[in-house]
Amino acid sequence: MEDRLFGLDVQLLFDAFVLFVVIMIMYAIMSRLFFKPVRAFLEQRKQAVAADRDEAQQLQEAAEVSKAAYEEKLKAVHKEAEEILSASRKAAMKQQDAIIDQAKSEASAIMEQADRETVSEKQRIKADVRKEMCGLALAMTGRFADHADPQRGEALLEEALKEMGGEAWLN
Repeated sequence: MEDRLFGLDVQLLFDAFVLFVVIMIMYAIMSRLFFKPVRAFLEQRKQAVAADRDEAQQLQEAAEVSKAAYEEKLKAVHKEAEEILSASRKAAMKQQDAIIDQAKSEASAIMEQADRETVSEKQRIKADVRKEMCGLALAMTGRFADHADPQRGEALLEEALKEMGGEAWLN
């Protein structure tokens, strides 16, 4: 038996068989005590990860829906703000136009009042000038005539006004 590389004797075969049986028993015991709980733990962990992934996916979808709703609301708010600003601009323009129209009407009324006052003042000045002219004319005619006649004085005044360019004095 020496000519073999290693000796296969009955004792070696028996030891190998016993070792194989012991390993199988150890495997069964280890499987019951360690492998099944580890497999159960890994399966629970796998299910928890899948549940978390599903929940994250649902939350992401809900967030996208909420984001879209928020953007729609934001657009609506911006549109409403723009409408409010536009309405306030229009109201301001109307108020500005009303104020300008009122100022124009007040200015027109003031101008009309000034024109009326100018016309009345012009007439008053003409009357005063006419009175002064009459007085001057009477004084001048009084020097030439010994007896002053009021009717003749008026006629002389009219004649003097015509000679001096009566139109300039009457306006």
